[in-house]
Amino acid sequence: MSERDIYHEPPTRVLLRTADAYQTESMDEVEGYSDKLLSIVADYRNGGRPEGMNAQAMVGKSKRGEVAFRLFARVNPETRVIEAAGFKTRGCLAMTGCASVTCSLIEGRTLEEALALTADEVRAAVDGVPAGKANTLTFSVEAVRALVGDFLVHEGADLAALDEAVPCSPYGVDCLMCEHCSLRDTRNDLLMKSLED
Repeated sequence: MSERDIYHEPPTRVLLRTADAYQTESMDEVEGYSDKLLSIVADYRNGGRPEGMNAQAMVGKSKRGEVAFRLFARVNPETRVIEAAGFKTRGCLAMTGCASVTCSLIEGRTLEEALALTADEVRAAVDGVPAGKANTLTFSVEAVRALVGDFLVHEGADLAALDEAVPCSPYGVDCLMCEHCSLRDTRNDLLMKSLED
């Protein structure tokens, strides 16, 4: 299988946290965001890649405003427990808050337990998101699914094993909401490899 660089990152940029970074002086007011979500965004602790990272995923969309969530994890190959998780996001406050909470929720879970994460769990952990930002809840769940898929493929799973462990409905609402999904890309790569063999 050819190695595609689906995780390409632009050169490092300096992040300055100004009042405008929290959208307090822009057209996209913080109205509708819960105090809990804003508190999480202002003081998240799990940004970036954890040391020893061995699984990663990316989900998001580009239409009508870019929103992207990259999820990283260090998974113990023997116990299959997610020991540490980190993230990078682009887009809105809701995505950053949901990403941070998602990392906290999956740390200490086995891969199977992490796959049981629901949008309702994420919603409760951030005390809700504005109605127009509900896609961030879906991205959180799909990122975890893609992360587990990435780990399994690096362990040697083929397409059939991946489909069994992390079933996917390519025409399901959640899948269609994710214009960009590293799990879908991985599935396509595995499918192409199987057709070449």
